[in-house]
Amino acid sequence: MKTKIVRAICTGALALMPMAALAQTADQQTPGQQFMATWDLNGDGRATLDELKEMRADVFSSFDSNEDGQLDAEEYAVFDSARANDVSNYQGKQRAQMQKMADGMRMDATDTDGNGLVSLEEFQASTAKWFAMLDKNGDGAITMADFGKPPTQ
Repeated sequence: MKTKIVRAICTGALALMPMAALAQTADQQTPGQQFMATWDLNGDGRATLDELKEMRADVFSSFDSNEDGQLDAEEYAVFDSARANDVSNYQGKQRAQMQKMADGMRMDATDTDGNGLVSLEEFQASTAKWFAMLDKNGDGAITMADFGKPPTQ
């Protein structure tokens, strides 16, 4: 799994687009499609809190380049750059949606003790808040409806 994510980081897409979704560029995908392709791990059209926690652990691991169990300022700068690159692929309302998703993983959103280092526990602690922000209809899962789109058939 880490290899798949590391490869995906090099291509952007919220720094995590899975290999199966690489066939479509950001121009062809909406932020919602991109999010669901990455975060809906079992492909059932619903990204749950547990799936987000699992994927965020993988994201954390991918950016913890020195494998010390923390993201420092240098590692976070790489993570910030990857997310900014993803956001830059969109315009208008879609860019705003993508920025909102990216902002949920900023250092100031995850460094709960303010020491300039983010542990996996801190990174995961912010997952529920991020999930709640994205689950606009509050049904306990993120779906295309939360992005203002019906599910694709």
